[in-house]
Amino acid sequence: MRITITMVVLALVTATTFWGGDDFFPFAPFKMYSFSKELDGWAGSTRVEVVNEEGERFSLTEDATGFRRAEVEGQKSRFVEDPSLLEYIAQAYEDTNPDKPAIVTIEIIERRYELEDGHQTGEVVEIVEASYTREGADQ
Repeated sequence: MRITITMVVLALVTATTFWGGDDFFPFAPFKMYSFSKELDGWAGSTRVEVVNEEGERFSLTEDATGFRRAEVEGQKSRFVEDPSLLEYIAQAYEDTNPDKPAIVTIEIIERRYELEDGHQTGEVVEIVEASYTREGADQ
């Protein structure tokens, strides 16, 4: 019986290493650790910025919303495809901070750094990947 269980676990680990994704962990490696990046090119850093009713612009943190940056980055393609989903992050902020002004606009911004031999060249580009403004909001 132990040999059978061991063989099944070994087969799962082997199969998911080649065909699995993060959802199969611990039977598959996390993608972020399973490959290396090129030393030349662009590296990105994602953040979520908002504008509130008073016109203040600031970055959202995990403490303010309960959303970790990695969770936002992992779902970024969904937010890009349907920016109205960003309203859920704005709602999480407002639920956590009921005494603060409401969010009018929320954006996912990626700051990209150019690398040469693994070092920053100083070239930085910011791209708004997804943006959502609530209906009826004056901005």
